[in-house]
Amino acid sequence: MEPDGERAVCRLEMKVRWGDCDPAGIVYYAKYFDWFSDGRIELFKQIGLPYWNIFHKQGIELVAIEAGCRYRQPLRPEEEIILETCLARLTRSRLEFTYRVFKKEDGALAVEGTTVHAYVDSQGKPFDVKKRHPLLWEKMQRYSQQL
Repeated sequence: MEPDGERAVCRLEMKVRWGDCDPAGIVYYAKYFDWFSDGRIELFKQIGLPYWNIFHKQGIELVAIEAGCRYRQPLRPEEEIILETCLARLTRSRLEFTYRVFKKEDGALAVEGTTVHAYVDSQGKPFDVKKRHPLLWEKMQRYSQQL
């Protein structure tokens, strides 16, 4: 994880697998959302908030309520890529992440994406994370772009 101005950025180096691709030999459009999930989990781990222990075991579920992706360049099997994940926005009820996927060879931007997640309890009801988990709120706030 590296500082990027006032925010922390997680960068994962990956290689496109054949199974990530459609019959045309390019990454299947929905696969990027799997990669985005990997980026979020790794970001949480790197800032000392492993998802399973910190969120799941405390009954905090992060459900996706919005997702978007802009495809700029196709990616093909065996290409090395860098997935950049950032906790871009934090509120008491939601988290927003931004993602960028670069081709490692030349640094070209291949994909940009966002996901927005709500905090919900085990019954699926949204809640204010600052009220229920103030220490978690403080730690997440340190890594958010909005300080």
